[in-house]
Amino acid sequence: MATGFAMAAAHAAPALQRVDLPPLPSGVVLRAHWLPAEGGDRRPAVLALHGCGGLYAKGGGLAERYRETTERLHAAGYAVLMPDSFGSRGLRDVCQTRYRDRSMNVAQRVQDARAALAWLAAQPQVDTRSIGVLGWSNGATTALNLLEQRRAHPEPGEPAIAGAAVFYPGCGPLAKRQAALETVPLLMLLGALDDWTPAQPCVEFARSLQARGGGDDITVQVYEGSYHGFDGTTPVRLRADVPNGTSSQGVHQGGNPEARAKSLAALDVFWSRVLTTRTAP
Repeated sequence: MATGFAMAAAHAAPALQRVDLPPLPSGVVLRAHWLPAEGGDRRPAVLALHGCGGLYAKGGGLAERYRETTERLHAAGYAVLMPDSFGSRGLRDVCQTRYRDRSMNVAQRVQDARAALAWLAAQPQVDTRSIGVLGWSNGATTALNLLEQRRAHPEPGEPAIAGAAVFYPGCGPLAKRQAALETVPLLMLLGALDDWTPAQPCVEFARSLQARGGGDDITVQVYEGSYHGFDGTTPVRLRADVPNGTSSQGVHQGGNPEARAKSLAALDVFWSRVLTTRTAP
């Protein structure tokens, strides 16, 4: 299956549309990239949440990870929405800013995600029973907090989430407060050597959810020999400019070809399972 997706994605890249979502209560107009699925029927959709580096490469276009993800999801028959939480607020990235000093926090991004889900549900070509959430790093942490907030403070009429997949989120605070999440299929993809957002708190959090009866469908994959960003293609490097890791020396970031292939294949299988287009009886 993964091979077919890769071959399809190798053809001409689909054209993303820039859309503006309705203003948030704060007045911020959330900009996003939108790619409808092909075909006339209602199709599954994935809300994709970027990491602390934002959506864009230094040249101004979408970073490789997000461009590749969009093509892969589109080739599989899914619509894709990628909100630009940072650019919509005049920010480029926040990786080099200490957590406590950031002007853009996870709680704000959760509101962005809820607004984006509402927008997706309003699109006539989207199957509202088949919407997934995908996140990386800060976006993955946002996805988990989204599930927490939706359980604690549900909003009338908001669409269901068919499943959530997260690459290397920060689970420490969630584990510490024993957060309860909305019960949806959850896939956690983690790096065993991650010294930015370590895997162990996520492993422990997943076990806690299962022990409390809130995690019947949680899959945790920990990839050996892998650092933060293992699903990318750039070599591992030490980032001394990032102050939020487990060491004062900085954090390691970069791809692991084996973990990349395995995690993307696991992601394909997960979406195939939870994002199934339902036909009317």
